[in-house]
Amino acid sequence: MYKKLFDPIKIGSLELKNRLIVPAMSTLAATTEGASTEQFIAYHERKAKGGWGLVITEYFGIAPHVGFFPRMLGIWSEELLESHRELTDRVHAAGGKIAAQISHSGRETFIGISDENLAAPSPYRDVEGEKRPRELSVEEIREIVEKYGDTALNLKKAGFDAVEIYAAHGYLISEFLSKYANKRTDEYGGTLENRCRFLLEIVANIRKKVGDDFPVLTRLSTVEYMPGGISIGETRVIAMKLEAAGVDAIDCSQGIFTNSYNIVEPSSMENAVFVDNSEEIKKVVSIPVITAGRINEGNLALSVLEAGKADIIGMGRASLADPDFPNKLREGRLDEIRYCIGCIQGCIGENMRGNNCHCLVNPEIDREYELKITKVGKAKNIIVVGGGVSGCEAAIVAAERGHNVTLIEKDNKLGGLWHVAALPPGKTEFLTFVQWQTKKLKDLNVTVKLNTEATKEMLIGLCADEVIIATGGKPFIPPIPGVDGENVHQANDVLMQNCRLGKNVVVAGGGSVGVETAEYLAMYGHSVTIVEMLDDILNGCERETAMLLRKAIKEYDIPVYTSSKVIKIGSDTVTIERKGKEIVLEEVDSVVIAAGSRPYNVLQSPLEEAGIPVRVVGDSLIVTNGLRGIYDGYMAGYEV
Repeated sequence: MYKKLFDPIKIGSLELKNRLIVPAMSTLAATTEGASTEQFIAYHERKAKGGWGLVITEYFGIAPHVGFFPRMLGIWSEELLESHRELTDRVHAAGGKIAAQISHSGRETFIGISDENLAAPSPYRDVEGEKRPRELSVEEIREIVEKYGDTALNLKKAGFDAVEIYAAHGYLISEFLSKYANKRTDEYGGTLENRCRFLLEIVANIRKKVGDDFPVLTRLSTVEYMPGGISIGETRVIAMKLEAAGVDAIDCSQGIFTNSYNIVEPSSMENAVFVDNSEEIKKVVSIPVITAGRINEGNLALSVLEAGKADIIGMGRASLADPDFPNKLREGRLDEIRYCIGCIQGCIGENMRGNNCHCLVNPEIDREYELKITKVGKAKNIIVVGGGVSGCEAAIVAAERGHNVTLIEKDNKLGGLWHVAALPPGKTEFLTFVQWQTKKLKDLNVTVKLNTEATKEMLIGLCADEVIIATGGKPFIPPIPGVDGENVHQANDVLMQNCRLGKNVVVAGGGSVGVETAEYLAMYGHSVTIVEMLDDILNGCERETAMLLRKAIKEYDIPVYTSSKVIKIGSDTVTIERKGKEIVLEEVDSVVIAAGSRPYNVLQSPLEEAGIPVRVVGDSLIVTNGLRGIYDGYMAGYEV
């Protein structure tokens, strides 16, 4: 069925064995000087072994301190070149092809490092920018053009199979292309012809230095989705000019940092949401067109090719969730694939916190260099209490290491509160992870006891050598007068439709659960008000997810009271205190409490008193997000 995805295709002189590639994604795994590390190399080597047709690295800066993130790749010295040659050698030895992206971040250059390169076509910051850039002179522009060519040549020397010019996402080249950023009146501004000049000079310089037989790709934001930003009409022209200039493929993306949910799309966005943009580019060029954006299943990828919307499918986050995706798809092992769920906690979420790229559903990604599952010399009898995703992960890894594992869950199904997490709009794909874990437990012959409440006596009777407690958390009930009223409900019960609410609802709590519940209720026609104690809502929520939730609040016209504390709940009123003043919300039919959770762990002390070693993971230890909870479960299984 998926044969078309595995048809070879050529990008210039480079033949790819299939149509599935890994677009550039930041790992932040380079050294501070820009060299490849064992972590960085092992990450790409793992993708090559997984069967991807091409892996494109995150960007190489054309000079020091020109990256969006403080750690970026560099190749401006012989020493750096040698470190990256090891990367390409190992990817090739693993059967893969590898390209490198080249970039200057322009006015998006990271503020935490030197401002020397915080420059742009015009001296104006982006809406989300913190500092104004300086305007580049024509002499500086020409110097930068040369550095792009020099970088491409060094990458060719290091053994890369191709280079990709990064002309997307509001970085320097796309700033020149876009009327939103480019306010120049010289030969580099004004008309589209002039705004293309910088990019076309870069292409010409690269071609002069690497030759005609070395593939050059260009990544574009086909639409910037900003007032005055690049439009699809303009991008059609840009693509035609690039083909005429000798570029071998157009890699279609969209958006800029200010609306980055268009770049790294959360689960609430549609699958294959931007393929119509790439189709428009494919209409005007004959070179291969690459598309990407929430394409996380083989059927979706195939449909894009069949519909003629692109020639090659970029599946970045799908490759994080399962680096073996192509091999499993080609071999028909679909039920073994770990699918990206669009949570963005481990990828861009971790990047924005300054950490390495990881993945919620795959704790091994970007840790390949240090996490290697090996069989134990002597199997233990491991009992996992709690069948949520943290407990399931612990059981899976312990079983992979060769232990005898029993998983005890009091409910009638595995997954725990993950089933509730999947109920808000746009989060149904979260359940694919529960499906994967359930099958994996079965394949590993883990004994699963459902509808079973674990007790100390039971665990002693099972002769546990070690117990992993993953009993999760319980909703926190704040001590508010009236909180025990019949009109008061917990957010989880609301999402599971275990209760009926009136027309006018107050949600107490503006974290992600509270806001998602408010959106859910508004979708069902309720009038909703959010009350949050902190100065802002959605604290701790990933940036892109939060941006879309804020859009939903605006679209549903949901009032939000921040810096406000619920101090009393009546039969039809809610009294809040805001900046020392009391406000009474009237005609309130129902109140929803979304005040977070507290760890639930009643077995640790009695088991330790009985002399049984115990590990506590996930929300049982500290209430956090899925990324941390699943990693905790993985490490518990890894270390027993």
